[in-house]
Amino acid sequence: MRSLQRSLSTVIILFCTILFLSAADNAVIVRSPYYGTMGTIGEIESMPNSYTAQLNLPETLSEDGADVQRARVLAAIANTGYPVTPGDTITLSYTDGNQTRTLTLQVDGSYRVVVPTIGTIDGKGMTFVEFSQEIERMVVTYLPFSMPRVNLVGTGAFSVTVRGEVASTQEVPAWGLSRLSSVVGAATRFASTRRVEVRGSDGNSTTYDLYAALREGDLEQNPLVRSGDVVTIPQASRMVTLVGEVARPGVYQPLANENLLAILNRYGNGVLPSADTGAVLVRRYDAKDAGNVDVVRVAKNQFADFVVKNMDTVFVNPLTPSSRAVTVEGAVNMGDAQTQTSSLGSSGKLYYQFFPGETIREMVGNISSRFSAVSDLASTYLLRKDKLIPVDVQSVLMGKDSEAADVVLLEGDRFVIPFNQLFVNVTGGVLRPGTFPYIPDKGASYYINLAGGFDPAKNRNGAYTIIDKAGNELDDEAEVPPEAVVTAKLNTFQAVNGMNLATTVTIVGLVATILTIIANVVTFPN
Repeated sequence: MRSLQRSLSTVIILFCTILFLSAADNAVIVRSPYYGTMGTIGEIESMPNSYTAQLNLPETLSEDGADVQRARVLAAIANTGYPVTPGDTITLSYTDGNQTRTLTLQVDGSYRVVVPTIGTIDGKGMTFVEFSQEIERMVVTYLPFSMPRVNLVGTGAFSVTVRGEVASTQEVPAWGLSRLSSVVGAATRFASTRRVEVRGSDGNSTTYDLYAALREGDLEQNPLVRSGDVVTIPQASRMVTLVGEVARPGVYQPLANENLLAILNRYGNGVLPSADTGAVLVRRYDAKDAGNVDVVRVAKNQFADFVVKNMDTVFVNPLTPSSRAVTVEGAVNMGDAQTQTSSLGSSGKLYYQFFPGETIREMVGNISSRFSAVSDLASTYLLRKDKLIPVDVQSVLMGKDSEAADVVLLEGDRFVIPFNQLFVNVTGGVLRPGTFPYIPDKGASYYINLAGGFDPAKNRNGAYTIIDKAGNELDDEAEVPPEAVVTAKLNTFQAVNGMNLATTVTIVGLVATILTIIANVVTFPN
C-alpha cells in the first residue's frame, strides 16, 4: 500500500512538472503595491485646471436669502474697513427736546445720505465708521445734546462688469466687501491669473496679480471692488502644468523671467524627498508642427537655465527603488482579476517585484486574488537555492501562525503552487479498482460503491482504510479528501492464501525445472 502511495505521488509530481513546463514563457509581472502608484501622463487629463482651481477658489455660494443678508450686515459691522456702498440702509436715532426720533436712511447712487431738516452727508471714499461719525457730528451741530446714534441695518449691492477671457461679458453681483477674486469665476482656464485689470468709475486702471494674492498672501493684490468697476481678464501668456513629486502639483502661470528652478520652488513649493532630482522630464508641443510632441530630459544642474515654454508639462518622477523579483508558478491565474475563474486550464507563471524587506505573508496577501479552487495552497513550497521550504499559504491567508510566513523575500526565490488533483483512488478488495472524481463531503462508502462495491472473494467484512495524500491514516467515518487512497482490505482465505499458494506452486515448478536440467547435464554421455 505504501508503494502504491509512492507511485501515485510520483505520477502527480510528474503531471505537475509537465504542466509547469508547458506554461507560456510570457509570464506576467506583478509589482508590489508598497511601491505606490507611479505618475503617468494619463493623470494630467484628470487634474483640475480651471481658472478657479488654479487659484484654489471656493465654489460660488448662493447670494440669496435672509440669512445671507443678515450675515452681510454682521460682517460689515464687525469690519472697520467696510466702505460706504450705494444701497446701504441705516437708522439714525437722536433726541429732539423730550422726544426720541428714529429715521431710516439709505445711501443713494452718489454715496450721499439726506437727513431731513438737518443736511446732506457725502460718504464717497469713506468707511462706514467714518461715515456714521460724520452724520453724528452734523446732528450734534444742529441739535446739541441730542445724543445721535447711527446703525447699519442693511447692506447695499451693485454689479461689476467682467470681460476679456471669459465665457461671455457679464454683470457680476457684488457688495461692499466683495473682492476681485469673488467676481472672476466666469473666466476660462486660459485666462490670466497674473494680470487682471480693474478700471474704476473715475477712469483710472490698475493691474493686479491674483496668484500672488491668493496663493502667496499678498492681499493688496486682491482689492475690494466698487460700483462701476470694469474688470478685464486677458489671456495667459504662459501656462505650465507641474506633475509628480512636488509639494503642490497643478497648473500655473509663471512670470516671463522665471525658469524651471523657480517654477519648482515657487509654484511647486519644492520637490519632495521622494523625488528623483537627478533629472526632470518636460513634455513640449511644437508650435510649428501641431502633431509633434517632444520630451526633454533636464539634468539638475540645468534647472536654473532651462526656460519653460507655454503649455509645457513638467514631470518630477519619484525615486524608483531597485526592483527585485521572485517567481510564482503553478496553479496561479495570470489574467486580470475581472477575468479570473475558479479553474485553470494550464499552469501559470508570474514575476513578483517585491519591496525591500517584504515578507512571504505580505506577498501572498498581495497576490491572493490570483489563486483559484484548484490551487493547492497548503502544499505550496519555496525553492531557495538548494533548499526546499514548505509554505502553508492557506494558513497564512487565514491569519494562522506559520513558520515560513515572516521569511523575508530574496531575489531568485521560486514559489511553486501545485494543482489540487481532484480525484480519489480505490484499491484492494473491490470489484473495479481505479481512480474516481473527487466529490466534496463524501465518505469512503461512496467511492467503494463507485468501484463496484466489495469483492466477496477478497473482503469478507467490509473493512477498509483511508490514507490522505500526506500518508496519514484517517478515521473510517471521515470525509475523504482529494488525492486520498481508499483501500478495501484483503482478508479472505482466497485473497491471502490463494496468492501465497500460487506463489509457492510457481516456485516449486521453477525449482523442479532447474533440477531436471541439471540431471540431464550430469547424465549426458561423453
